[in-house]
Amino acid sequence: MLKEFAVDPGVIASSFETCRFLVNQFGVDKGRLISRFPKNWKRRAIEAAEQLPDGINKERVVEYLSSINSEWLTLISSSRPYEAPGGDWLPNAIAAHAKEPFAAIVCERDESAGQLISAENCDLDPLFSAKTMDAVKRTAEALSMVAEPLLQNCRTLRLVDPYFDPTERRWLNSLAAILALIPDINRVECEFHIVEREGTRNKIGSPSTAELVRRLQNLCGVIPVGGVLRIIRWKENPGGERFHRRYLLTESAGLNYEGGLDTSTGADQTTDVSLLDREHHAKRWEEYDLASQVYEMVTPVLEVDSQGNVTEL
Repeated sequence: MLKEFAVDPGVIASSFETCRFLVNQFGVDKGRLISRFPKNWKRRAIEAAEQLPDGINKERVVEYLSSINSEWLTLISSSRPYEAPGGDWLPNAIAAHAKEPFAAIVCERDESAGQLISAENCDLDPLFSAKTMDAVKRTAEALSMVAEPLLQNCRTLRLVDPYFDPTERRWLNSLAAILALIPDINRVECEFHIVEREGTRNKIGSPSTAELVRRLQNLCGVIPVGGVLRIIRWKENPGGERFHRRYLLTESAGLNYEGGLDTSTGADQTTDVSLLDREHHAKRWEEYDLASQVYEMVTPVLEVDSQGNVTEL
């Protein structure tokens, strides 16, 4: 669902009009992300902008480029080698694309055979199309892979599902697959938000604290070594929001999983997964903050490590 594009840093910085147009075409809510190819892509783009004639448009280009990823996921890491650091960007991108394809290469020219699309008319090219919702198989691999760009570029992860049950393999498999995609789990705060059974409208959610502590020991081997997962329980306020939605949220992006974060027991089942826009993401991100008043937080917060050891915070 999320497409990774190689974008020529010299082209995006060639003028204010081009920069503004291209920057507005990308972002996780658009389904399009710019590859950090090479690793210093952003610095290269700003350096190219510094070559523009002095004036307000130059300042605007630098400002636009500097703001990328400051609040919203737009630029993502790339594992592709930049084989000729001293060479031009486009030949390097074409070489990398031949080994590990981008969705397309946005540059100065169109060339359908090489999947090159012109920055000027990219929004008219079928290669540039992207989905913001898709039907995803309810397998551990599919449920996690649709979120891979988010997981590889986050500092905080909030999983939300009222039905989470650590005694069932359908939950453990998907959770393990999701956490495994985080490059360095020691640097990411991971949370799972669930609902307290008492007082909920459908009598779903977590058991007592003592029983939940026992069940969470099943996460031994599910959480990568060195990582911890906080289990945060909420109780619905009378007359307030229902705790029913399912999300995978990071500080700068989010996905809604219509059918939940667990795998299916039947063959070929799917769930609708959709990208959140900025406003919707901000609302839901705040909703699951520890200081939120949307729900009543149940104490203690529980923290589980990779060995299944549970600590009450």
